Amino acid sequence: MGHPPAAVWAYTPRQIAGFLHFASIRIRKERAAELATGFNAARGKPQDVKTQIKDLQKD
Repeated sequence: MGHPPAAVWAYTPRQIAGFLHFASIRIRKERAAELATGFNAARGKPQDVKTQIKDLQKD
């Protein structure tokens, strides 16, 4: 996963900043989804957790 090292060395600083920006957005969304799933698992019904997992697996 990720960019090949040879390609990264050819990136401009602006390209690197853009990739890092989008990566941080993706990571925040993933963490929010994990937090929501954990919260539902701790407080919710098993069916609610299954529904949440199905929703998160959709593209």
